[in-house]
Amino acid sequence: MELSWYYGKMLQNFTKKSLFGFHLLKTLYRFAVIKYINRKSFSQTIYLSIMKKLTFNYLVSIVTAVLLLSSCGGLDKMADKAKELKNNVTPNPLEMHGEKVPVAIAGVIPPKYFDKKAILVVTPVLKYATGEYALKTQTLQGEKVEDNNPVISYKDGGSFNYSDVIPYTDEMRISTLELRMKGSRGDENADIINVEVAKGINVTPRLVKYGTEIDGPKFIEIPVTIDAKSMDLESAVILYLMQKSDIRSTELKKEEVTKLLDLLTKTTDDAEKALVNVEISSYASPDGPEELNQKLVDGRGKSAQDFVSKSLKKAKATVTKDPTFVVKATTPAEDWDGFKKEVEGSNVQDKELILRVLSMYSDPIVREREIKNIAEAYTGLKSDVLPKLRRSVISAKYESKVKTNDQMLQLAADSGINTLKLPEVLYTATLTKDASLKEKLYRRALVIEPNNFTALNNLGVVQGNGGNLDGAKASFEQANQIQAGNGTVLCNLGTTAFAQGNMDQAEKYFADAKAAGCQSPYLGYGQGVINIIKGQYPEAIQNFGAENTFNKALAQTLNKQNAESESTLAAMGEKESGWFYYLKAIVASKQSKDDAVFANLKTAAGKNAAVKAYAKGDVEFIKYWENETFKTIVE
Repeated sequence: MELSWYYGKMLQNFTKKSLFGFHLLKTLYRFAVIKYINRKSFSQTIYLSIMKKLTFNYLVSIVTAVLLLSSCGGLDKMADKAKELKNNVTPNPLEMHGEKVPVAIAGVIPPKYFDKKAILVVTPVLKYATGEYALKTQTLQGEKVEDNNPVISYKDGGSFNYSDVIPYTDEMRISTLELRMKGSRGDENADIINVEVAKGINVTPRLVKYGTEIDGPKFIEIPVTIDAKSMDLESAVILYLMQKSDIRSTELKKEEVTKLLDLLTKTTDDAEKALVNVEISSYASPDGPEELNQKLVDGRGKSAQDFVSKSLKKAKATVTKDPTFVVKATTPAEDWDGFKKEVEGSNVQDKELILRVLSMYSDPIVREREIKNIAEAYTGLKSDVLPKLRRSVISAKYESKVKTNDQMLQLAADSGINTLKLPEVLYTATLTKDASLKEKLYRRALVIEPNNFTALNNLGVVQGNGGNLDGAKASFEQANQIQAGNGTVLCNLGTTAFAQGNMDQAEKYFADAKAAGCQSPYLGYGQGVINIIKGQYPEAIQNFGAENTFNKALAQTLNKQNAESESTLAAMGEKESGWFYYLKAIVASKQSKDDAVFANLKTAAGKNAAVKAYAKGDVEFIKYWENETFKTIVE
């Protein structure tokens, strides 16, 4: 209405001035009606300008204003027709793999849309409750823009392909992907459109964390077996004076000798123990003549044999009737090997020189002469080394019947644990599922033998299964120091590292375990879990092998092997975890088995209330979001 009034006034004035003015006013009016109806500022400006004395310069100004205003019309048109743009996102909904969300957009621009002088900047933005993430921009330009961006034809339209990757965080699961388009034409700028192109992110790979709970710990325990009878050895060393063969009473009072004597006199005919044989080996030091040394060796062997025979007779042992029971063995007259060993373990002065003499001469006579010369020079040889070579070694081999499993368990549970021998302790630990008793037995084994590899590894397994990951790590590391590069303990270190959240370290341990020859399926399981996290689903399936596990089914689902996943889950039977049935619902959804979807979701929600809230925003079930049965389950 107001525009018509201004137009009438100007028409009266312009028609008086010139025909050109009339036609110019007519053009302005048409433009104003089409583009700027009822815009007061435009009407007033035109009227006030025209009411002044019209000159050619004024006309030029008016024409320029008209051109500037008409230039905005290109962006306006692009904004008005923005809904005709097509932007296809792949995949839709978005999917997270390997902790990253790839985004691919195929944009289609229709003919006669893109202004020849316009620039269009497209920015995909992921919006979620706690913030937003802007992806890289895509810039397009019209045919008359001088720049290096993809050119879109006004007449024919065009297309563009866009890709980027979003680093995933848990806040992004429930989100929308929005395209924000801004246009410019010269100095003019305009918001073209903000349009939602995808909703939510599929993060099913994240279920792997529930899989490790459902499938249970995968630490490798070293198996322990025990024979029906065990062989044991009790040894004692009797030392002699120089050039003597008789046994001194002081030697018989030594602890190792009394312990041997106790075995000979008290357990020979015991129902639980039986002597197999007694071996006697006698020696002489190499500092005397060879002929004399041979006599000394024979004499010492006989005195030791007499000592054993008298002890057995005193015990009234039936084995004394067997003439082959006691075996007397002798060594060469001169114990050069024993001499070398004692020197190596001694603190005698210049022992390297002494050892070099041994390596220089092989002739016993020359060696003897040289050793005598050295012994005269180094009194340490006389007092510390040579006396230890004048000896008899008595070794009693005996057989013990192994206790029954029940007997060993009873002793372990009561106060008799200290009566169990090391093999019995290790074996008994494998007979029970009582974690505290297992730990007690393995710690007892480490008291008996502090660096026992099996006890350390298996103690780590007990600790790891019980959630004591720091303790497990310490036990496995100590075992690794004893047997560096053992595949079993390396795999266990990898499992521990993964449980503690150190995936890179776990992956390295698993690789080292495989290189060390570890064949346990638990190694494959650990590698398979890492494959899922890294988005390597075919490799994960291969590593999981034949065992039916939750995470194997998950890998099959992620690899689009839904029928195989369904079979794997079915073979696992019933489980207590709600997430087990949640995965079954996902697999059913992918196969459009609606009844199975709802039945499994209902079971999952009944076992774990957290499933309900999770399912509401899970795009795995986006096609069911408006379904009343689905709503009833998740509300």
